[in-house]
Amino acid sequence: STTKGTPFIAQEDARINIEVINHGFEDATLHAMWTGKRVRLGTVSGTRTATFMLPWAVPYALQIEIDLLASVACTTRPIVADPGDIILVEIRQDLRNCGYGF
Repeated sequence: STTKGTPFIAQEDARINIEVINHGFEDATLHAMWTGKRVRLGTVSGTRTATFMLPWAVPYALQIEIDLLASVACTTRPIVADPGDIILVEIRQDLRNCGYGF
């Protein structure tokens, strides 16, 4: 826990939240990738939403790999994520063309 006014992030806040909205009908498995690491976040069913939490202590460039069930896999462009950020990923219905949104 931190005291009021301190510039440091509390240990329990050293994370990012990734909110995923799947507009498509296929289930999607997501992986987070940064600095050579690849971590499975989980699966979002078709036309559903899900939130994933990832420990995240310092700013890094983050990419999300989206793998549609029995279909294509696409990777988002990199964005810099800071501890405490909420990242929104929207999986479009036409992801088969590797369209994506942040």
